[in-house]
Amino acid sequence: MNGNWHFVACAAFTSMLAILTSFSTLLFGVFLIWISYLFYIKRIATLPLVLSFLFLLFFYFYLPHLSSNNQLDPLKHPITVSGPIVSPVEKTTSRLSFVIQDEQINEKIAVAYFPDQEGKYDESIRYGSTCSFTTEISAPDTATNPGQFDYRRYLLTKEIKYEAVLSDLQLLKCVKNRGILQSLDQIRHSVLDYTDKRLSKETSSWVRALVFGDDSSVNKETVELFQRWGMSHLLAISGLHVGIITGLLYFVLIKLNLLTKEWTEWAILIFLPIYAVLAGGEPSVWRASLMACILIILHKTGWKWNVTDVLSLVFLFLLATDKFIMYQVGFQLSFAVTFALLLSKRILFQTKNRLFQVLYISFIAQIAILPIQFYYFSLFQPASIVVNLIMVPYYSAFFIPAMFLLLLFTPLPWVSLLDNWFMNIHHVAMQVVHWFDEHMHFPLVSGPLPWFVVLLYYVLFILFMQWWEKEKLRHAFYCGCLIVLLLIGNGLRPYFSPVGTVTMLDIGQGDAFVIELPYRKGVILIDAGATFSFTDYAPSRRMYEQVIKPYLFSRGIQQLDAVILTHEDMDHIGSVPYLLQEFAVNTIIVSPFFDTAKLEFNRVPEDVNLITAKGNSEMNVGGHLFQILAPIQDNHDSNQNSMVLYTNLGGKNWLFTGDITKEEEKDVIRKYPNLSIDVLKVAHHGSDTSTDEALLQELSPKIALIPVGRDNRYGHPADDVVQRLEDKEMTILRTDQHGAVQYHFQDKAGIFTIIK
Repeated sequence: MNGNWHFVACAAFTSMLAILTSFSTLLFGVFLIWISYLFYIKRIATLPLVLSFLFLLFFYFYLPHLSSNNQLDPLKHPITVSGPIVSPVEKTTSRLSFVIQDEQINEKIAVAYFPDQEGKYDESIRYGSTCSFTTEISAPDTATNPGQFDYRRYLLTKEIKYEAVLSDLQLLKCVKNRGILQSLDQIRHSVLDYTDKRLSKETSSWVRALVFGDDSSVNKETVELFQRWGMSHLLAISGLHVGIITGLLYFVLIKLNLLTKEWTEWAILIFLPIYAVLAGGEPSVWRASLMACILIILHKTGWKWNVTDVLSLVFLFLLATDKFIMYQVGFQLSFAVTFALLLSKRILFQTKNRLFQVLYISFIAQIAILPIQFYYFSLFQPASIVVNLIMVPYYSAFFIPAMFLLLLFTPLPWVSLLDNWFMNIHHVAMQVVHWFDEHMHFPLVSGPLPWFVVLLYYVLFILFMQWWEKEKLRHAFYCGCLIVLLLIGNGLRPYFSPVGTVTMLDIGQGDAFVIELPYRKGVILIDAGATFSFTDYAPSRRMYEQVIKPYLFSRGIQQLDAVILTHEDMDHIGSVPYLLQEFAVNTIIVSPFFDTAKLEFNRVPEDVNLITAKGNSEMNVGGHLFQILAPIQDNHDSNQNSMVLYTNLGGKNWLFTGDITKEEEKDVIRKYPNLSIDVLKVAHHGSDTSTDEALLQELSPKIALIPVGRDNRYGHPADDVVQRLEDKEMTILRTDQHGAVQYHFQDKAGIFTIIK
């Protein structure tokens, strides 16, 4: 089997991919044809062929299919939860969280506590402690919008079905247990607490992230910056970190004559699994640590195994011992990059120039994971190859070793001088990334690539690498051009599609409608609300970050032709300032009676047109006509001054009403006597101040859309409004019950779909 384990790993990977993508028949067929052809041409022997078949079937039935776990039993009533804590405990000033294995229902439960004010937590709340408390447990929230992060699915990938939120920490009673893992966790937290006391807050956060795999203290903006520029791997403990710590141990033990070379290898062999636990036990650190241990064992025994076999065995081992690991993005990215670099080792050795080798590594790593990047983050920065070329050598040769050294020097009295010196250098390095982020931010934005695009991408990628390896650079160049054309063609798909979409996003108690015209002639956003604080009425970024931005990115939208703001309430405009920071907006349209001061319009970029449109007028966006029915005069109230829009989309007449009251509804009926509609955006989230019987009687809508928050404090939609809609036999679609609602249309026909 020497030199053939990668075939078995490919079989396991095929089963994993079949489960992740639901294309089991196609993938199995392609793999079986490929492996059978290799056997036919005598490229592989009978044993690896049989093992590949067996592992293909084993992993397909062994690995979890999350779709079968979507139906969760509701457990809203209070129960007593009791069992051991089975995850690291995250303790911050704003949150306490951990996972407990309940012994009564035999399920994992994600537990969270949000303190009213900063305080200290009981030291008994540790990994391995046995805890008990009485509270309500429930199924986690699931995604209710396209492109939205699915928290329920995320917890299911960690084998967690339920969550609980503690209202009072006094309800939690914990008793420490003793064991090897518990002792290691205690050591980890003791070291972390010590570094927090001895180092500056910023330096301590980097030591936590780069030495112990805990990036919870790293500035949120920095984490997002690393994600945007494809540098998240630098924050994750991986082969780079394991290599550095192995090198440091080797230097200290050998060069200082503390141990012989042979005993040093044994010491490293024992220490690496311990370090994997201390560093948080993420897939990337286990992959690197296990590979290093196997290579040391092979060296000591004299066995001749190639590195690809070692990586394949580590892949199979991790997949077999933790079947849910397949869903972790760190596991997927770590092995994708490592396999790509191993298969490219001949290319890397074609040049002796270290600068070119680093450039090759950065380039190969970036293009190897590009489809995964689009799937999880919806964007790719072409200039990230250059950024990684600069930052990877800096982190690997200086900053990460510096953090390990700072940890070693922490007890010394002059460690603060080193702390200050290292951070001054690091600030300069980070300015380079910020410069790229400010001046070279031209991302490719796309949702998950279609399966046929991914398949064709990797076929071209493999051909590209083969031509490059054979130094047939002209063929490789042509193949690279085809890859670029494939990605450009995928990005241009909406511009060739005759299908348009209207989406009522579920942003809770607020409005946000996205209209995508056929052939991408225009993208119009009607309102962009946000949640806000009832103390100072400041808008929150939460709905923008969790719903609006992910949806637009998932649709490949970077530019909005028009943002129409019906009125100035925060539940209709709160996300606009954030939107203007990250998206190109051509035009913002408001009524003449819109109070622009509430939106802080002084922050609107100069290239954004701000226009006013009064009632009884028309506007054209991307060749599509909107009639503005109201307001014609100032009603001296933001709700009553709501812009009322009428348009035809997919053969249906739509009326968007903002938050108008019954009086404005009567004005619309009186001024436009021949108006008829099919789809009514119910005004003011279904408040009883709107949706008068006269409006429904006169306009005879067939479908009612109600954007409304779950269990909202206002009692929206009002029972009387719902009853009036039902009496008219209208189809009622509500975001609190159905999640986001979409209308896909082509020419004069279309269909409504719900997400939840």
